[in-house]
Amino acid sequence: MNIHLCCKRYCKSLIVIFVVCTYIACSSGKPKELHESLPKMTTINKVAVMVRIPASSPIEYARYTKTLQAMMAGYKHNKEMIVISEELPAITVFQSNDDRFFQTSLEGDFLYFKATGIINSYCFKNKNELQSLFEKYGCDLLVVYEPYGVVSYGMGFIDYDSVMVILNKELKITYFDYNHDRKETGEFSTEILWDFLLNEINTRCVHTLIDLGFIK
Repeated sequence: MNIHLCCKRYCKSLIVIFVVCTYIACSSGKPKELHESLPKMTTINKVAVMVRIPASSPIEYARYTKTLQAMMAGYKHNKEMIVISEELPAITVFQSNDDRFFQTSLEGDFLYFKATGIINSYCFKNKNELQSLFEKYGCDLLVVYEPYGVVSYGMGFIDYDSVMVILNKELKITYFDYNHDRKETGEFSTEILWDFLLNEINTRCVHTLIDLGFIK
């Protein structure tokens, strides 16, 4: 009887692992654009990029911005670009899932209208702080990039999702996309996994900026 139970549990474990691995393999990670009303490129002179991270993030805000700055420095800038390195808790940190821009249903469907409602509330609540960034950095557009990721030490994979929102000076949404990705790394070191995750998160941001024509 005990052997039978152990076999059943072992089979169930194999099924779970198989499903997870299949899900990982099928995740493309390609961002899904849901809104785009950007102004003509000729009217844009400067773009600022700000990262918004979870309060519980094991990766410090400074590491996010430093890595992103280093990546962007390797490309030609079609527009003047700046990564905002100062951490401003009210606008660069979210405290809970209810505050996140990334919102899904229980079935996993992305809730665009709920997400944009949270963004509009975020802009209204932090109007002075956000508008002061436009004045301080002299930018025409503000990219707010919100990543959230986890790693599995036991299975050696990373899992992350993100939302990219671009605001104009009136704090209106001119661009919105989101993505979700999982990748097997073959690594089981805590430090290496988090470094891998950080690289993937910032690479996604840079590639989107390339697709939008800001850098190349």
